[in-house]
Amino acid sequence: MGKKTKILLVDNDVDFIDLNKAVLENNGFDVAVAYAGREVMDKVKFEQPDLIVLDLMMEKHDTGFAVAKALKADPIYKGIPILMLTAVLGETGMDFSQEFDGYWMKTDAFANKPLSPEELIKSINELFVKNKKG
Repeated sequence: MGKKTKILLVDNDVDFIDLNKAVLENNGFDVAVAYAGREVMDKVKFEQPDLIVLDLMMEKHDTGFAVAKALKADPIYKGIPILMLTAVLGETGMDFSQEFDGYWMKTDAFANKPLSPEELIKSINELFVKNKKG
């Protein structure tokens, strides 16, 4: 039996983490969690995830951007795909897209919350396919 694909789920919303951790585990993923941006680098070093699902607004409104930038600047971790999730559109009216903003966000994919479990799994699988080609 092969090693399960590991996902690091990062969000300060405990309910979001609990729900989506269960969804991901039920879809065959191994899941590690972090509840704050400041935890991410240690979790990445310890857990060595294959993909990171990262919330944008945690300690600060732009914590996710800072975390993504730090990961992509690190030669060891820059290859880990990052799926940025956020409710920023609903909370601020600001809209981001991977196509237009991905270069400065330092993310590999972007999705707005709320995201259904099916949409989350689809986004993760698409990111794995995209990364294998890239």
